[in-house]
Amino acid sequence: MSGAADTDPDVLVVGAGPVGLCTAIELARRGVRVRIVDRRAEPRPGTRACTVWQRTLEVFDLMGLPVGDYLDSGVPYTHRAHHFAGLPPLVRPADQAGTPYPRPLLVGQRGTEEMLTRHLAGLGVRVERGLTAVAVEQGPARVTVTLTGADGGARTVRAGWVVGAQGPHSTVRDQTGASWEKKPCPGTQLLQIDARWTGPLPGDPAHCHLFLSEAGSLGTAPLPDGRHRFYAGVADPGPARTGDPDVAEVLDAVRRVSGVPGLAFHDGRFNWRVRLYNAVAGTYRVGRCLLAGDSAHTVMPVTAQGMNTGLQDAFNLGWKLAAVVRGRAPARLLDSYEAERRPVALALAERNARTYWGGVGPVPSFERLRAGLADATGTAAHTGLTLAYPDSPLSGGAAPEGEGPGPGARVPDAVLGAGAGHGRLFRLLGRGEWTLLALPEDPVDPAAAELAAKEAGAVARRAGIPVHTVTATGRGPAATVADPSGAVRGALGAASGALLLVRPDGYVAFRGGVRDGAALDRHLAGLPV
Repeated sequence: MSGAADTDPDVLVVGAGPVGLCTAIELARRGVRVRIVDRRAEPRPGTRACTVWQRTLEVFDLMGLPVGDYLDSGVPYTHRAHHFAGLPPLVRPADQAGTPYPRPLLVGQRGTEEMLTRHLAGLGVRVERGLTAVAVEQGPARVTVTLTGADGGARTVRAGWVVGAQGPHSTVRDQTGASWEKKPCPGTQLLQIDARWTGPLPGDPAHCHLFLSEAGSLGTAPLPDGRHRFYAGVADPGPARTGDPDVAEVLDAVRRVSGVPGLAFHDGRFNWRVRLYNAVAGTYRVGRCLLAGDSAHTVMPVTAQGMNTGLQDAFNLGWKLAAVVRGRAPARLLDSYEAERRPVALALAERNARTYWGGVGPVPSFERLRAGLADATGTAAHTGLTLAYPDSPLSGGAAPEGEGPGPGARVPDAVLGAGAGHGRLFRLLGRGEWTLLALPEDPVDPAAAELAAKEAGAVARRAGIPVHTVTATGRGPAATVADPSGAVRGALGAASGALLLVRPDGYVAFRGGVRDGAALDRHLAGLPV
């Protein structure tokens, strides 16, 4: 359902960066009347957040976005090369198994915003630009937001709910009274530029690189237009040096960290200076106002996690807020948003502060860092694929005996049989509602399929949740899908059968055996849905 300007919507999203756009899409595709406003007359120029990790690509897929075209607009992130002063480089592939998007994508933030904006417009919602939220007042049933335009004129919007996605400087956060304590990283700064370069910089230019030396840290990444992103964490000469750096200042930092004095920049743009800090809001919800992205957490932009974490916020929040707006769940469902997402931000802030090296303080042991990377088993936390909510109030049941997602874990994609009519497991889950998967104990036995479907069906009918029974042949009760190769069964770790209740965002809410229908029923009865 579209959100029209000058009407009072179910939800007002304040901020039209990637996080606000993603939130609006998740609401609009579920029939929620949404408006989205942004203070800028035009989208912010520049490339800003340019690394899109594997789970974010999966999220875009589950949202129904044109991921194929999006991949074509960027360059693949294939390898990460680590250069430690005085030691040989360590090159690691970025590929991850178990996902249709094994490699991250390098693309400017403007390209991500354009893709999201087009998709949102296709849902009937257009960004209203040049409108700044200056006041937020909550009532028992509505939130009154005062917006000012470029002409200084004020207008009022009365929305059922408000999502603040404005970035670190958030009117919604500040006026609702949510705490916001900055924890600075003193004595250091981040200098950044997108530029073409010449000189003997070591390594393959198609790879991403990280250099660590006594002078600080330096990252590089190839961009779609042929430039490279250079970002250097070095000592800060002092707060008197304000504004964005010139090319000479960035180049000097890059030369010092890399140890390559003959490096030169050409055609540079988007020079940027950041004084680093972490901040996480004390709460993500105050009444009918919610926070997402940098309005909820601003972390040092040194591990390429900020935008991706914010998009995960939006994906988590969107289906929950839509369920509340549509009367399908009580408002306490929104408590699970903070319970799941705020610990992620706190952990990220702590990790960034602990691992960042910006040329200030004791020099870390590069030998130890390199050895740790060489011995790493590849848990790939930065990809988002391993993120799980096992302690969420929405998670129940038991972990699988072997491989496969347990309660709170992400459901991996897998190829279904040609006759299934869906092609991939994600196509079953991407409709945006709860789904129950029933995998019989024996995938070729019709009686086993009937048992699994019966056990799941009684629960699902009471809850109004669709059931998909997965068999080897695709024959069985209604909505049975074929898994002739056993790919789905293997990906879900269900060799001996399983019942999996999957949330609208593709995470497991309950896992049990095929005879655990009563336990599933009890879990559903306790959920705020």
